[in-house]
Amino acid sequence: MSFFAMAWKNLLRRRLRSLLTIAGVAAAVAAVIVLVTLAWGFERTWLSAFQARGADLLVGRASSRRPVPSPFPARVAADLVKLPEVEAAAGMLSDIVSIEDAPAMLVFGWEPGSFLWDHLRLVRGRWPAGGGERTVALGLVASQVLGKGVGDTVQIDTTAFKVCGVFASDSLWESGTVLMTLQQIQAVSGCEGLVNVVNIKLKPGADPAAAEHLRRVVRQRFPGFSVYTAGEAVQRNVGLQAAKALSLAVSLVTLIVGMVGVTNTMVMSVSERLPEIAVLLAIGWRRARIVRLILVESLVITVAGSAVGTLAGPQGLRALQWGSWFRGRIDVTISLPLLAAVLAGALALGLAAGLYPAWIGARMRPVDGLRHE
Repeated sequence: MSFFAMAWKNLLRRRLRSLLTIAGVAAAVAAVIVLVTLAWGFERTWLSAFQARGADLLVGRASSRRPVPSPFPARVAADLVKLPEVEAAAGMLSDIVSIEDAPAMLVFGWEPGSFLWDHLRLVRGRWPAGGGERTVALGLVASQVLGKGVGDTVQIDTTAFKVCGVFASDSLWESGTVLMTLQQIQAVSGCEGLVNVVNIKLKPGADPAAAEHLRRVVRQRFPGFSVYTAGEAVQRNVGLQAAKALSLAVSLVTLIVGMVGVTNTMVMSVSERLPEIAVLLAIGWRRARIVRLILVESLVITVAGSAVGTLAGPQGLRALQWGSWFRGRIDVTISLPLLAAVLAGALALGLAAGLYPAWIGARMRPVDGLRHE
């Protein structure tokens, strides 16, 4: 009989305990997949929102690392567009607000006619116009979450806005946002004359040297400001980085808790089988072979639990996508490298979980084990 067959037979002798341990490992693996995917997906979604607008560089306060950057005077955009490397500069203002019964949503304010609008596709209605018209456009996902369409009214803070259009975007994040003119969001948020990011489009044919020159010029002419790419903007965001660090920490703790359950199960199994192990030692089994048998049993439990968790994790993510807090906000695409890393980590911890029970079984003398009969 092979080690795997013997290990499986031993586990089936205590089916309820084995099933509960497998369920614990599965829950741990599924939780890790969900947590890490949400954290990394949030970063990918945020990055795609910056990249979709067609901006080569972004300008903001050097000290601001918040999810919503600190505002500054909008005239900075007018000064930046005068630089020789810059083709266009468009200021924008964003804010996170509660809209009616929906959870907090991101609202963008863009300058009418700027290049920021070019990548969007109008599905229904029209774009918000300048002046004092209180209108907004909703992304497809935002329209579904709010249950609003063209001609409906949405309440943002204390101000009512009419939905004039519904748009689609290649960025999942933008599809879940509310879009209005820069002047309107400045009035609603009490930030008249302010923006929190200036999007820079370089002239055609600009090389990396031009971008570096622009960085130096901005630092010299605009003290307290910095130039960064979309990727650098994500790395600057302390909210995103904290979410990633927290997800890794919680994932590690979750896996460790699951593996403690495996250790407990294996210790109990070895304690109950001391006479059986003593007989194996008495008939000539080496202690190393006893160690391998117990480690194989630990790995069988871990592999079974990891397989179930790998199947359950994506299902949990699909369920979360339908919740109003996650819908349209996070890219929950699961990558194969992530699954491979989670499985490798679970198997390594599963192997470690069997070391102590294996030591208990291997160090026993046959005569001591037979006394337990």
